[in-house]
Amino acid sequence: MCLMHSILLYLPFYQLGQCRRSLTKGRVGTTIGSIMNKKRVSGRVLGELESEIMEIIWRQKDVMSVKDTTEILGKRRKIAYTTVMTIMARLTDKGVLVRRLKGLSYLYKPRVTKEQFIAKAVHGIFSSAVSTLGKEVLTHFVKEIQKINPKKRQQLLKMLSED
Repeated sequence: MCLMHSILLYLPFYQLGQCRRSLTKGRVGTTIGSIMNKKRVSGRVLGELESEIMEIIWRQKDVMSVKDTTEILGKRRKIAYTTVMTIMARLTDKGVLVRRLKGLSYLYKPRVTKEQFIAKAVHGIFSSAVSTLGKEVLTHFVKEIQKINPKKRQQLLKMLSED
């Protein structure tokens, strides 16, 4: 487990700003926005539909076609095949999915695990916040670490030294 994923598990990361969906609640789609000292930090990871599709694909043990994904997603909401096809193509363009042509259709699989994706997303959002807000984010981060149970804090420090 990487350090950023560990931080995600131990810290209320969403306190950095207003979230539509918290990464710590198991969803990857999130928009984080924070206004501190008139500076704005925002990070768009995945949209709502992109997140739903990725959740479906990460749960599968095999490659997925657009048809398979549409059928599973169709149990939750009414959605067009072409919409799912467009979103899966965009996820491929973003480097989240890889695809290969089989016959007349593409088969998709995730490029990285959900855990790896979350770790990279948190790292990107945190790095953006630090570069934009600097001292404010680091101060908040240190205060939150001080609130952690000493045993868990030691685990974090150990993981930090491993990275």
